[in-house]
Amino acid sequence: MTETAVLLADNGLNGGATAPLSPADQATEPENNALAEEKIDREQLLIISTDLILSLHRRISGRRFRGNKHDSVKLGYARALVAALQCHSSIIKDLEQEEIKARLGRIEAALEIRDQERKYLEQVEREQAKRRRL
Repeated sequence: MTETAVLLADNGLNGGATAPLSPADQATEPENNALAEEKIDREQLLIISTDLILSLHRRISGRRFRGNKHDSVKLGYARALVAALQCHSSIIKDLEQEEIKARLGRIEAALEIRDQERKYLEQVEREQAKRRRL
């Protein structure tokens, strides 16, 4: 997004000064690196979606709304960003569910071993009690 687009999207707030690009706007920068090395977590997704919501809210909540030629482009990128956020959130949720299932499996296996050990110890105690009676 160019400074002009940011200025127009700002709707004259803050004296018309260009604000620093938000993470949501940075994601649409042409020179951004599409091959991110780090994964985006839920907190970062929330920050990005919050920035997008605030940006759109600032745009429509001025004293008087005036559409401009850049609105359709910005809304198109906003829709694409929302779709990417939804997809990414779904993937994170699926990964977390798989992790929870794996942890639950390990817990259940540990409880099964513990139960088997308890049964074995009870059997040994019964056998020892029988021997003492004899």
